Amino acid sequence: IRWTGGEWTNMRVVPTDLMAGRVPLRPAEHEAHEEVKRLAKELEEAEQQISQENAFADAARKDFAEKDAARRAAEEEAQRKQKEANAAAQVMKQIDLRCKACEARHRELQEALTKAQDVLAEATDKASAERAESGVSLHFLANEFVPELTRHFPGVDVANKTFSELADMLWDSSGQNFAHKTDFLGHASLVDPSDGEAGVSLTTAIWAKNSANVDKANMFVSWTWQYKVGPLIEALVEHARRNGLAADSLFLWVCFFTNNQRTWLGRHQDGVAVFTANVAKAQRVVCVLDQYQDSLYFRRLWTLFEVFVACIVLNLKVDLAMMDDGRTQLADARMREI
Repeated sequence: IRWTGGEWTNMRVVPTDLMAGRVPLRPAEHEAHEEVKRLAKELEEAEQQISQENAFADAARKDFAEKDAARRAAEEEAQRKQKEANAAAQVMKQIDLRCKACEARHRELQEALTKAQDVLAEATDKASAERAESGVSLHFLANEFVPELTRHFPGVDVANKTFSELADMLWDSSGQNFAHKTDFLGHASLVDPSDGEAGVSLTTAIWAKNSANVDKANMFVSWTWQYKVGPLIEALVEHARRNGLAADSLFLWVCFFTNNQRTWLGRHQDGVAVFTANVAKAQRVVCVLDQYQDSLYFRRLWTLFEVFVACIVLNLKVDLAMMDDGRTQLADARMREI
C-alpha cells in the first residue's frame, strides 16, 4: 500500500477468489489487512480532528480579528477623546481668562454702581428737599384744581367740601397712616423716591402732570383744614389781585398739598421744624380768615403759633386775607361805625 492523493492505495493485486473469501488469508496477511483498516480509521479520525482544529483556529482568528478591530477602534476613540479633552482644556483656559476679565469688569461696574447709587441718593435727598420747599401755583388752584376734582368725583360739589372732608376722599384720614382710597392725578400710584413706595404728595402729583404748576414756594399760607375748598381759593385769588401779584408766578406752600400725607404721620416728623424752615424760605406769609368775627382761624393753637413764628421769631411781614363772608362782615362793621 502507499499514500497517494490524500488516501491509502493498496498496490497488491488480490485474486478474485481471495477477495470473495473463497481463499482464506494467511495470518500475516490478515494482520496486515487489519493494521491497514486500523490505520485508515485513525487517519480518518485525525482528519476529523484536524478539521475541527482548523475550524477552531478559524474561529480564534476571527475572534482575534474582531477584538483587534475593537482594540484599534478603542484606541482611535481614546485618541479622539484625548483630542476633545485637549480642546476642552483650551476652551476652559480661554473661559478662565474671560472670567477673570469679567470679574475685573464686574468690580468696575460694582464700583460704578456704588458711585451711581451715591449720586442717586444725593439727588433723591436734594429732590426730596426741593419737593418739601415746593409750592403749587395759584393759577392751578384757581383754574384747574376744582375742575380736576369734579371730574374725579362726579356728582360731588367739591367746592363746598372742607379740606378735612376732601382728605377723607383722597386718603383715609381716620387711620394712622392716611391709606390711599383713590388715585387723584396719580398721587396714590406714583412712587416716592425717598422710600420707594407708592404714594406722593399732591404737589408732586401736580408737578408730574405739568411741571409749570409747581415751583419753589414764595408764599406760605397759614390756614385750617376746616375751610371749604372754594372759599379758600377765592380768598387767595382776591388777595393776589389786591396786591398786584400774578397768579401764575405765585407758588403757595400749603401743607395739604406739599406734605406727603401717606408718610407724614408714620415718620413722626417734626412739624415745628418743617414749618419754620419753609416759612423762612418762602419769606412771605398770608393768614387766611374765614370770618371777621369768631373766625375758625383763631380757634386753633397751631395757626396762632404760625403767626408767632413768622412775626416774632423770623420777623417777617404777615399779610391778611379774608374769605368773601369775612370781607362782607368787615364792610358791614365799618358801615355801622360810620
